[in-house]
Amino acid sequence: MGRYPGRRIFLSLPPEAAHRLAGTLLGLPLPWERLGGAALDPRLGVSIAGIALRNPIGLAAGFDKRCAHLDALGRLGFGYLVGGTITRHSRYGNPKPRIARYPERRSMANSMGLPNPGAEAAVRNLAERPATAPRFVSLADQDPQDAFVALGLLAPFADAIELNASCPNVSWGRDRDGEGHLTELVKGFRARTDKPIFVKLPPFTTDVEREVVLALARVAQEAGASGLTCSNTRPVREPRLRVGEGGLSGRELFARTPAIVAEVRAATGGALAINACGGVSTAAEALACLEAGATTVQVYTALVYQGPGLIGDLTAGLSRALRDRGTDVPAFVGSA
Repeated sequence: MGRYPGRRIFLSLPPEAAHRLAGTLLGLPLPWERLGGAALDPRLGVSIAGIALRNPIGLAAGFDKRCAHLDALGRLGFGYLVGGTITRHSRYGNPKPRIARYPERRSMANSMGLPNPGAEAAVRNLAERPATAPRFVSLADQDPQDAFVALGLLAPFADAIELNASCPNVSWGRDRDGEGHLTELVKGFRARTDKPIFVKLPPFTTDVEREVVLALARVAQEAGASGLTCSNTRPVREPRLRVGEGGLSGRELFARTPAIVAEVRAATGGALAINACGGVSTAAEALACLEAGATTVQVYTALVYQGPGLIGDLTAGLSRALRDRGTDVPAFVGSA
């Protein structure tokens, strides 16, 4: 369950205290390239929506909610980073406690409710720090006009935008006309920026959920999205969370992730790039997502349990897969 020296310390702390400690460390001039240990194999390079990446491993939204440490995180060796999620105005989020760990299952549930400093503060953080890897910014707002203002502020500092219209921890992620809201947001974003726009979809487990999600994927495609992220966290009940429910992330989600990628890719005719997200923690799992049609793979919870060496493990494993196949190009990667 990971092999980084500080693992016991981090897991002995309450989850949000551990995250604050991680943020403090990321602000220090430590040898992040060596700690990440990413394989520097040019064959791992991919392009998504016209953005060149050194490898297909991305950091998912939620780890750096303030866009304050993307420089250090980029030095770990990620192919790209998703900062946020950011809203127009600052948000405290839901009441605490709002994270529950399941260490034996390498998973966790959160009811964070999108705490973040607001768009203007995130802009300052992005402007003050060098870009060490392509930076995507995750945006979400209930009011489309607020979302458009946030986009105007943040787009100049981002290589791409990831629209979080499916968060289970806020009302507009689940309790409204999803298709209408998504259409308005994507069309509004497309009219206001030429940066690539990725839509983060909810996961599905039932036939009814499947039809809803595939319909959302097609709506995003028709509205002008550049790609999709599959998928967000899965709603679960958890009495340890103050609000009694939250979003499940981590290894428990992986069993469905490659199939979701494949079905979403088929539903959109292979025309949109896909970022796989949901429980990936090994190179074999990353490879399964790429072979299912994803162009990149995003991780978050695995980083919590396995530490910064995760990036080295994933990239080295993918590099070996290319070597074993005797190819000089990432042939297992879906079209972007």
